[in-house]
Amino acid sequence: MKILRVLPAMDYGGIERGVYDFSKGASEKGHQIVIVSGYGRFIPELIKSKNIRWYNLTLEKSIPNFFKGRRQLLKIIKKESPDVIHAQSRFPSWIVYSLKSKLKGTPFVTSIHNLYPFYLYSQSTGKGDLVIVVSKFLKKYAMEELKVDEKKIRVVYNGVSDRFGEIKKEKKGKISIGMIGRFTEWKGWFYFLEAVRSLYDRNNYDFETVLIGSGSKGYERKIEKWIKNNSLSEKIKILKLDSIEGLKLIDILVVPSIEPEGFGRTVVEGQFAKVPVIASDIGAIPELIEDNKTGFLVPPKDANAIAEKIEYLIKNPSVVSTITDKAYNFVRENFSVEKMIEETLAVYKELI
Repeated sequence: MKILRVLPAMDYGGIERGVYDFSKGASEKGHQIVIVSGYGRFIPELIKSKNIRWYNLTLEKSIPNFFKGRRQLLKIIKKESPDVIHAQSRFPSWIVYSLKSKLKGTPFVTSIHNLYPFYLYSQSTGKGDLVIVVSKFLKKYAMEELKVDEKKIRVVYNGVSDRFGEIKKEKKGKISIGMIGRFTEWKGWFYFLEAVRSLYDRNNYDFETVLIGSGSKGYERKIEKWIKNNSLSEKIKILKLDSIEGLKLIDILVVPSIEPEGFGRTVVEGQFAKVPVIASDIGAIPELIEDNKTGFLVPPKDANAIAEKIEYLIKNPSVVSTITDKAYNFVRENFSVEKMIEETLAVYKELI
């Protein structure tokens, strides 16, 4: 099967990681993968494969890029003659949808990975002949908000690399409480910080706090200022690491999102690394955590609830191994890259 994937770029992000993992795995099974995107860190490794080709096409949102992208993408499609086209993100989906009459019956798949603002603009993600969503929560969103016919929707959870299941924890003296995410308000950074501050104020626990993030420099500076103003510079560190390196350091992971997550990749990565996870009971996260069995759910925007769960885990280390073993097995069964690849290929075959 020849599969053409279209997306804005192949750099950092959950969509990009998913395309990378799928492309590597599917190409090893003998499928031909054609990626049309801007450049990104995943490209050099991908194009080493003889079954993967990449076309450098800027698909960042703008009117000139729409018409340029439309012309160039049509040329690529005619040259490659793919069996199926899969567009990801709203702008590429509009471009492919605008070409539908020229595709000569080539099936077209779209994906929904998040809740999107701007209802009319976001409708492109539901325009595919079939629509892949990465959680049951997003299936409901697609049906109710984007008015996608339920018969067109297929739930395919993201897959998480086996590398997370192979993480070896770094030995250290203190317990490390951590958060991994983009520096943006909706990730709930300050609710996490308020929770750890309340624990430090009690003077009962000797632990360190690790913040691993990327994104807005302005938001990062707000966090740095808060840490300094609360005299916690010796206890709270901001580190620039990827998720795998970060999870080597973290003993308890907190994911305190205040807006719904379309999936919750960081949750699953932590579970796979056998790190106990405390996360907001919002969006798709309840699909990933069975409360008190494979992790802990707390109300969003509730620093006290976060602090209570952290305290519980510190006081009850025997609970950690039970929780993390169940979570690890749950991830292996439901969120492997292999399962994601097979279920995605099944969607394509359904159309072909």
